Amino acid sequence: MAGNFSKKQHAFRSFSQDLRADDFPPVLFMYGPEEYLIDWAAGSLAKRYVNPGAAAIDYMKLFDDCSAAEITEAAGTFSMFSEKKVVWVKSYMPLTAVNPRGYTASDRDKILDYIKNPNEQTILIFSAEAPEERSELVKELKKNCKTYFFDKLDYSELAAFAEKRFRAEGVFISYETLKYLLDETGYFNKETEYRLFNLVNDIKKIAAYSDGQKITEEDISATLSGDMDTFVFNFLDAVSSNRKDLAFELLHNMLASGNEVFNMIGILVNHFELLLGVKEFREDGLGASAITSKLKVHEFRVKKAMAFADKFTVERLRSILSQLYETDRNIKTGALEPNLALELLVGRI
Repeated sequence: MAGNFSKKQHAFRSFSQDLRADDFPPVLFMYGPEEYLIDWAAGSLAKRYVNPGAAAIDYMKLFDDCSAAEITEAAGTFSMFSEKKVVWVKSYMPLTAVNPRGYTASDRDKILDYIKNPNEQTILIFSAEAPEERSELVKELKKNCKTYFFDKLDYSELAAFAEKRFRAEGVFISYETLKYLLDETGYFNKETEYRLFNLVNDIKKIAAYSDGQKITEEDISATLSGDMDTFVFNFLDAVSSNRKDLAFELLHNMLASGNEVFNMIGILVNHFELLLGVKEFREDGLGASAITSKLKVHEFRVKKAMAFADKFTVERLRSILSQLYETDRNIKTGALEPNLALELLVGRI
C-alpha cells in the first residue's frame, strides 16, 4: 500500500490560514531559525487586532530580561481601544535556559498560572530562536499552547519569497537569474548563518544597484558578493599556491572589516563543496553543461569553479572541507575562540 509522503506545511502557511480564519488562542509560542518570519507573524497579529492609534499601549514588546510580573501585568490588562492587545515576549530568558540567573520557581509558576487562565482579550506571544527543550516553560508552551515552528524555507518557498520582494522593489528577475542568486547566497548550506533578514537586505541592495527594470547576474555579483567575492577568489589562489600567510591575512582583513565569521566560513564551505563536485565530475569526463545538470546549480557558478578546480586534487578538497566543518563546530560550541580557530584552519590547509 502506498504511503503518504506529502510534505508538512510550513508554519508561515499555517499561520496565514489561521490569520484569515481569525483563529488564535490567547497564548502563542513561536520559535525557529527564521526570526524574520517570527517578526512578520507578530507584526501581522498587531496589524490585525490593534488599533493603529493605540499601538503604543496595545502592542507591547518585552525582551529577554523582563520579569514575570511585567509579562502578566501587560497581558492581563484590558484594552479600551483595540479589538485585542498583543504582547510579544521575545527571547525570554526562561525559554533559553533551564535555570537562568535572577529567575525563581515563583516566577515560573506565575507564568504557568497565567497560561492556564489567560486573558481572552490579549494575544500573548512567546518567541525564541533556539529554545531550551529542558525548560519547564518551553515544555508547557509546546504541550498546551498554539505553536509555530518557523524553520528555513525550502527552495520553491524561498524562490517565491524572493521573487515577490523583487516585484515589490519594482524590478523583474528571471527564474534562471533568481536561481543564480539563491545559489550564491549559500542559504541551503548546512552550516550557514544566512537567513531571510540577509536575503531581504541583499534584494534591496541589488534592486538599488540595477540600472534597469531587469536584474542581471552582473547586478547580483556586484552587490551580493562585492568584497566577499574578491576575498573568496583571493583565498582560493592563496590556498592553491600554499601561501598560508596570505590566506590568514585575507581572513583577518575580512574580520576587521566587520564581516561575520560564520558567514565567511559558510561561503567558503559553499565554494569548496562546489569545487569538489566539479572536480569529481571533471575527472569523470563531464563538461560544464552536464556538471550543471548533475549539481543543479547555475552554469555560471560551474564555469567559475572550473577555473579553480584544476588547482586542487580531490583529496585536498576533501581535507579542506573537513577542516572547515571542524572549524565551524569548534567556534559554535565555544571550543575555540574564532581568531584562534581561523589560525588553526589556515595552518592545517
